[in-house]
Amino acid sequence: MPSKFFTLAPGDLLRDAVYRRLWSSILISSLGGQITMLALPLTAAVLLQASPTQMGLLQAMEILPFVLFSLPAGVLLDRVRKLPVYIWGESLLAVAVATVPLAAWMGWLGMGWLYVVGFVLGCVYTVAGSAAQIVLTQVVPRERLVEAHAKNALASSGAEVAGPGLAGALIKIIGAPLALAVDALLLLMSAAVLRGIRVQEQVASGPGQPFLVQLKEGLRFVRERALLVSLAMAVGVWQLCHNAALVVQILFATRELKLSPQTVGLSYVALGAGTVLASVFGHRISRRVGPGPC
Repeated sequence: MPSKFFTLAPGDLLRDAVYRRLWSSILISSLGGQITMLALPLTAAVLLQASPTQMGLLQAMEILPFVLFSLPAGVLLDRVRKLPVYIWGESLLAVAVATVPLAAWMGWLGMGWLYVVGFVLGCVYTVAGSAAQIVLTQVVPRERLVEAHAKNALASSGAEVAGPGLAGALIKIIGAPLALAVDALLLLMSAAVLRGIRVQEQVASGPGQPFLVQLKEGLRFVRERALLVSLAMAVGVWQLCHNAALVVQILFATRELKLSPQTVGLSYVALGAGTVLASVFGHRISRRVGPGPC
């Protein structure tokens, strides 16, 4: 009976070996990302006793690359293969987070170091994250992209449920900086899984349009489409509120409520419940009423 319960449906996307590797990489990387989400600000707030302004600057350094490099990254990605960018991005993330425990061990760790790490993380998320979205379209047929996004969200939300509790326990046992070393190992595992993916990708050969010309065309393309402008504004507002809340939550939890890192991690577990439900039922709702109304 248990084996039947976990048997995949005949047409399930996870039966596809290439997509299954991509999905596994997303799950592993998301689990590590939950560790970084807690360990990096907790390192600043608890170990370095960062001020609220410094905590805000740390979050700003992670977001700044999205503002600066999103459109240029799109132009550059049109000229290269996306899967290698995705793989190298996961590897660079591993190196960046691994420098924090190394710097702490050497006695070099300070807020300046964390600012640089945060900026590098933001740059990788901007470039490699965009590449990852394109890789998904190369692996999954267009008509199944909504289903694929739902499954990817399920992997991410599953990590949101398990990850914070794991992160809190790791931080309590070995400290926030060393917990980032665990994230580095998970990211390297994610990159190793991605190396097994084979995709067919055509890269434009020969000289194309100049970089600035393509950049201006991209800006004009977005500006002329109200839906894209609305989506960009909505994401911008959400990012502003989300990151402001994250700064306040960490400081309030550790300094006002005197919560331990493990308790802070467990409190974030509750946030994953809604995303799990959305991941499970989102595809069905979208199929019934359409992506826009959903």
